[in-house]
Formats: sequence, C-alpha cells, structure tokens
Amino acid sequence: MRVYLFIIIFSIILIFFCTPLRLEKPLTPSFIMKPLPQKTSLNQGRYLGKFKVSFYWIVEEEYYTGKRKVPLYLEDGRLLGYFPIDFVKDFKIESCAKLRDGRIISYLKKKDKVKIVDKPLGYGFKLTPLKSIAVDSNFIKLGSILYIPNIFGLKINEKESHNGIFYAHDIGSEIKGRKIDIFLGYKHNHHSFKNAGIKHGMEVDVYLLE
Repeated sequence: MRVYLFIIIFSIILIFFCTPLRLEKPLTPSFIMKPLPQKTSLNQGRYLGKFKVSFYWIVEEEYYTGKRKVPLYLEDGRLLGYFPIDFVKDFKIESCAKLRDGRIISYLKKKDKVKIVDKPLGYGFKLTPLKSIAVDSNFIKLGSILYIPNIFGLKINEKESHNGIFYAHDIGSEIKGRKIDIFLGYKHNHHSFKNAGIKHGMEVDVYLLE
C-alpha cells in the first residue's frame, strides 16, 4: 500500500515540475520598471537598424497669448472656439493639445477638424507618454513592441528609470523612412532625454520584440 502511495505522490510531483507554465500576456505594458531591471537581451529581438529620433508633445493653450481669432471646428461642424494663431499652428503640427479648461483635443488632419478625447490619440491607439512612438509603417508595423537600448536606464525622475521599451502607436506626415517620433506627453519631459544625451536628429538602435 505504501509503495502505491509513494508512486502516486511521485507521479504528481513529476507532472507539476515537467509541465511548462503558461504566462498570459499583460493587457497593459509596464510603463517603467523599478528597481531598474536587467537590460533586455538583444537575442530576444530582431535588429531593425539605426533610426533618427525626434519628439512630439501635447500643446498647452495656457502658454499662448495673442488675439483669439482662428476658429477650430468639431467633426460635426460645430464651432469649438477661436484661438491664437500660434497655438493653432503648433496644435496642427503636434496633433494634440490641452485647452485652458482642461479638455484634450486631437487634430483630424484629413478632415481638418478637431475631436475632444479623454487621452491623446495615435493611429488606432491611445498614446502613452514616454512609451508611444510614431513610425513609418512601411518600416515598422503599427502595434509593434520595440526596444531601444540607447534609452534603457534614462532617468524619468528621482525614483524611476525607463526600461527602453516602446510601442508603435502612431504615424506622422514627417515620419518617413528610418525615423521615429517619441511622444513625450508634455514638453517638459524633453529634459530627461536632453540630460541623457538623446537629442533631436541623433540615431538610435531599434530592435523589434514583437
């Protein structure tokens, strides 16, 4: 009897340790890692080459002065309001803005209209500051997960550092060929990249993880 019991227990233990665990893919990717993780193994990704980096951000109306004489219209044709000419110019370049009343708007370039949103919109994705990038979809497929070793360890603030992982969430009329455009959220986040020596127009290595 004891022999049979031992065989059963041994079989259960063997099955448990020999069966591979199935890890579910998280719905929301980690924004940052703390403490700083071990650098992602480059063997996990496919090297895509060097890409020139640029940055875009949410334009904040509160920092613009001047006469409010340029109209912006919603998708349904209703007037959103009148705004300073420089604000409208920058908004149409960056495609996202925060109004004085706190609302977030996205620019619909093909329609030359505005949409009120809860979060900045990319091309079929909602944008995450310091994680979403705009790409040329002929070079990098939208939705791809990318690793940029040049940015691994970049200090976000006193306690947090970047894990070097980004997501292809957007496209841009100026993003053609081997270029990537990092979404900063607000412009003040640019100082983190400046402090790390990541400047507009410099080349960074890009790896495709998925």
